Amino acid sequence: MDIQSLKLDLINWLTNLQDKAILKQLQGLKEQDKNSILLSADQESELERRIQHYENGDSKFSSWEDVKQRVKDKAKDVL
Repeated sequence: MDIQSLKLDLINWLTNLQDKAILKQLQGLKEQDKNSILLSADQESELERRIQHYENGDSKFSSWEDVKQRVKDKAKDVL
């Protein structure tokens, strides 16, 4: 989904939204955005690369249990 389609989808969803709690959360995000940190060109480029990697299905994920086991195994090898 491109950025324009995403925006239109969110606008449509927002116009029908009745949940006051979610609306307040969105307002908080809007306020937070005003104070957000800008990324450098290199950071933006890396972020875009990673997003493309994810969207193409090239990302591999691990469960927390798998990560903990890998760390334990590496620690055993070092000690």
